[in-house]
Amino acid sequence: MHYAKFTRALLVWTREAEGQALAEYGLILAVVAIAAVGGLVLIGSAVSASFTDFVDAAGIGG
Repeated sequence: MHYAKFTRALLVWTREAEGQALAEYGLILAVVAIAAVGGLVLIGSAVSASFTDFVDAAGIGG
C-alpha cells in the first residue's frame, strides 16, 4: 500500500516539475524573442543603409 502512495506522489511531483520547466523555457524563449526583435529594430536602419550602399556601388539596382 505504501508503494502505491509513493508512486502516485512521485507521478504528481514529476508532472508538476515538468510543468514548471515548461513555463521556465517559455519565459526564456519570450526574453530571447524580445531581445532579438529589439536588436533588429536598433540595427535595422543601419543594415538597410549598408545594403543600399552595396547595391548602388555594384550598380545592380533597378
